Amino acid sequence: MENIYCTEDFLKIKKQKKKYKIIYFSILGVYVLASVAIWLVYFFQPYKSPNIWWIKFIMFALAAIFVIFSFIYLGIPFKRIRNYYKILKGVEEGTSNATVGEFDRYSHELEVRDGIEFEAVYFLEYNTKKQDFFERKVWMDTEKSMPEFTKGEHVKIYTHGNMLVAFERL
Repeated sequence: MENIYCTEDFLKIKKQKKKYKIIYFSILGVYVLASVAIWLVYFFQPYKSPNIWWIKFIMFALAAIFVIFSFIYLGIPFKRIRNYYKILKGVEEGTSNATVGEFDRYSHELEVRDGIEFEAVYFLEYNTKKQDFFERKVWMDTEKSMPEFTKGEHVKIYTHGNMLVAFERL
């Protein structure tokens, strides 16, 4: 059996997720400290001070920059890492299904599922209930090298959520 993912992959993405959280919460801490400092300066200004509008402008600009940063940072790289972590955690726990199929073809069109890019590998599987073959589309992560199959080769595939985790040539 040839595994596509190993424990090393899970530990690496877990470390990367932790690093991204530390970076975000560090920036959040700097923002909170800056906000508290600006509010203290604001409250200690004399009544009807001409400097109040500058202080308000700085506070609004700082809040806008932090909100934009949060949407971009948490919406693109952190979301992708979190989804990849969830998938690898499921793979690590061993929740996968095994089926036997006949390799049909590769599809090199990129498909994005949960922020992760996949290519498709098609297998023909026999349905005992309908007494017929059907085509099964299995996703292969683009960050991993595509396994080399020949058309018609019988392969036992292990999938997690329709994502190829391991395979065994028969």
